[in-house]
Amino acid sequence: MRNKIWLVIIFIGFACSNNSDLLQQASQISQTVKLQIAPDGREAIFDPAFSISKDNGLVVSGETSLSEAKLALFSALEVLKVHLVDSLVLLPEKKLGDKNWGVINLSVVNLRAYPKHSAELVSQSIMGTPVRLLKEEDGWYQIQTPDRYIAWVDRAAIAQKTEGEMEQWRNSKRIIFIPDFEVVKDPGQNEVVTDLVAGSILEVEKENKDSYDLALPDGRRIQVEKSNCEVFSDWKNRELEDIALLTKTAKQFIGRPYLWGGTSVKGVDCSGFVKSVYFINGIILARDASLQFLHGDTISPGHGFSELAEGDLVFFGRAKTDEKPMKVTHVGMYMNHGEYIHSSGRVRINSFDPEAENYNNYRSITWLGGRRVLSRIGESGIVRVSEHPWY
Repeated sequence: MRNKIWLVIIFIGFACSNNSDLLQQASQISQTVKLQIAPDGREAIFDPAFSISKDNGLVVSGETSLSEAKLALFSALEVLKVHLVDSLVLLPEKKLGDKNWGVINLSVVNLRAYPKHSAELVSQSIMGTPVRLLKEEDGWYQIQTPDRYIAWVDRAAIAQKTEGEMEQWRNSKRIIFIPDFEVVKDPGQNEVVTDLVAGSILEVEKENKDSYDLALPDGRRIQVEKSNCEVFSDWKNRELEDIALLTKTAKQFIGRPYLWGGTSVKGVDCSGFVKSVYFINGIILARDASLQFLHGDTISPGHGFSELAEGDLVFFGRAKTDEKPMKVTHVGMYMNHGEYIHSSGRVRINSFDPEAENYNNYRSITWLGGRRVLSRIGESGIVRVSEHPWY
């Protein structure tokens, strides 16, 4: 009897050892797939978990927002030669039904790190932005914006839509709002309905002589002067032939307050500022400075600012050392003659030139180089609105 007990203990120990190795190997494979396909959690969800089933199969649970990542993971796991149990949820989650798309419904909405009003403000989105809904939790939606950024937003900020309704929205006549800010009323001009900020996109219900009757994503109606609008199809298809337009747009932000997570004319953080400048000119950039740093042609800081051109993004932070990796903490946009514009306390212009009155020594010694995004339009992280399928 005693020998039988020892045999059972040895067998269990052997099985546990094998299971432990199996789980470790699966985790290593998962990490490799993550690095290749979904390296940054701000732009993709890829969180597999592994356990052993009763019949010693490998249960793959967790969730991902990328079908290609799920396919790659299960293909790679086949090398383990075990039965795979697919419990990995592919977002959007099923309880959303067919309404797993949406359009931002308020002039500016706050995007949070977690589904709570007290959670960190990580970004913002403006009215008329199409979004993909991933999950719902206690009146909050986890969404993905056109720049691939993932965050949580309050239910009131979203007009939920089916794919068919989104297609109808894409094919409708729309306008983009041009001025910085305006409070607007209903078509009868009796009641205030909402405010609008630059870049808002709305559907046209009726064209009048000097105004448009417009529909908000949730169906509310407003009237806006034609002079404050541009037909969306005309705007999105216009080429940026004069780079000076970027500088002109950027200067219109001068004096606006710095706002962590801000991406509208009401307030911007550093990456939200350059992102807004480019969006107003029809180009979608990645959201955060460290993400923007990954895209575009590299301009080394070694030659000073002489190789920079108007419209280039300029990055600042901590240079790589033997002890620590490089860390990008700030971004601005180069203009001309050594000057760059950025959001730091407020939107302002500083210079790389030590002889200039607006020279900023701290920024100059923390300069990490530049990225020329205009030469790489169409690549990941630098996409024209006209070429983005969500619009």
